[in-house]
Amino acid sequence: MFVPQYSEISTKGIVEDLPASSIVHPTVVLRYKTKGIFELSFSIKTVGLLQPVIVRPINSSFEIVAGNRRYEACKLLKWRKIPCYILELDDRGAFEVSLVENVQRHTLNPIEEAQAFKKYVTDFGWGGVSELSRRLSKSSSYISKRMKLLELPRDILELITASDLYVSTAEELLAIDNKRKQSELASLIKKGQISSKNARTIIRDELEELSLSTLSSYKTNNNEENIFKAFDKTVIALRIALNQLATIMETFDESWIFYDTLLQHKNMLHGQIDLLIRQKIKYRRVCWASHYKIFRRRKISAHNPV
Repeated sequence: MFVPQYSEISTKGIVEDLPASSIVHPTVVLRYKTKGIFELSFSIKTVGLLQPVIVRPINSSFEIVAGNRRYEACKLLKWRKIPCYILELDDRGAFEVSLVENVQRHTLNPIEEAQAFKKYVTDFGWGGVSELSRRLSKSSSYISKRMKLLELPRDILELITASDLYVSTAEELLAIDNKRKQSELASLIKKGQISSKNARTIIRDELEELSLSTLSSYKTNNNEENIFKAFDKTVIALRIALNQLATIMETFDESWIFYDTLLQHKNMLHGQIDLLIRQKIKYRRVCWASHYKIFRRRKISAHNPV
């Protein structure tokens, strides 16, 4: 018999066949997409329900704590009664049981995990990050990083949910304090115009540029400003060319010789874009160093008049 084991949660319950009509869905849902119900129902029909649905009594009904998919699969099979493991749990206990089971089974996507962690720590205030990490046997940094993902723009969250963007890459995007730039970079990664490795380089360069911009308080002259704009325009032009090249490649994917030639040029464009970004940062550093030297000379002259 399946008996869930969760630290500091009472698991003294009973297994009972409950009428399907008496079972209700939870008010707080952790998993929004329940794929594979038909496959699960076929499995249950073949080998039976190996693990009962975990429920708790609520008024005259029984609320599902864990096992929404199992419940739906049994309903699909038109079962009148469903084996359930009945536990006496309060709201916090029910949430913890549901969260622990879903995390252990790896059934939640990263954003669903982040939202569940936020509900526990922030929305409901049931405990801090360290408390939740102890409950889940996860590190505090794991939970904090997941919750931090929710600060990203909605379009990036959708890419993570659809597995179009690695969580590790999304976490690096958080370092950029500009929502528009975060979205633009994520879109380029999703379209395959830049790799995750190149994205990390761009993010690092972006941070270095921001750091340099913060340190430097000088005003660029018109010539320097025009050069910076020229760098930006050139990078944009190359990105447009890269996008057009990718479109052309799609029409010649069966001609592997020509496709391979275009692929080489596409990689060359990637390299040129990265090089231009690095050269722009280098040029900005040179300008800043030049202005700083002038500033220092003026300061020294002011303190040591002839």
